[in-house]
Amino acid sequence: MKMLTILHAEMVKSHRHNFHNKLIYFSLLLWPALLFVTAYYSFKPFNLTDSSPLSAYMNVDQITMFLLTGYLGYIFFWSLVQSAWNMSYERQAGTLELIFLTPANRLMIMFARAAGNLLEAVWLFTAFILLVLVVTGKAADIYWTHVPLALLLLSVSAIVWGGFLNIVFLFSRDAGILFTIFEEPMQFFSGVRIPVLAFPIWGKAIAYLFPLTYVLEIFRDLVLNGKNFTQMIGQYSLLLTIILLLCISSVFLLKKAETHAKETGNMVLY
Repeated sequence: MKMLTILHAEMVKSHRHNFHNKLIYFSLLLWPALLFVTAYYSFKPFNLTDSSPLSAYMNVDQITMFLLTGYLGYIFFWSLVQSAWNMSYERQAGTLELIFLTPANRLMIMFARAAGNLLEAVWLFTAFILLVLVVTGKAADIYWTHVPLALLLLSVSAIVWGGFLNIVFLFSRDAGILFTIFEEPMQFFSGVRIPVLAFPIWGKAIAYLFPLTYVLEIFRDLVLNGKNFTQMIGQYSLLLTIILLLCISSVFLLKKAETHAKETGNMVLY
């Protein structure tokens, strides 16, 4: 019950602070749509038949669906990187103390903050994807019965990732470099627009540092390939392990930072 109350409060706060102008919603559609269109047409000049080198790593007939699912996952994760980055503005505005003074559980606040920002940031692009599926006639290529599970896994993973980043950004004096690391490299290496298998070994090593890589693999296998639970039990186990590690790291970092703040009176851990 407390979690729902905190979640509602964070959603209301997020709406009033970040979505106070109708043009913001337009940007939420225009920006990711342009990313998708740019990525799609970057493939067009190349050989996309079965003889294409790309066919060794993906079904070339599914390029549209590959990019749509890739950018859907990216928007989920990127919106929460953006949300965590806003912590720096709260530090500058002097409102960061409210998080420490509130009687609510701070761990719940961090994850509720992520969840509260997620829904409003992704619904418009999700609607855009549905429109593209209808217009292009690709809706029949989707395993719709697997969509709810795929979206649930994507949402939970993104929220856990966002909660972890909120805690990291909360106790950093300047986490701008982290935003740079988690924004563009995540889009390039996580399999959003290029199959991870197409990367050299060093690229694969970077790709598997991002949780989004694992989530997209499962999401595509569910929605595009229609794989069932028994076929993906290893992937589910790996993703669950990553989620648990992020949760444990979040709890550890939050406790360490709060202890540091109580001992030194300084809210900056690093």
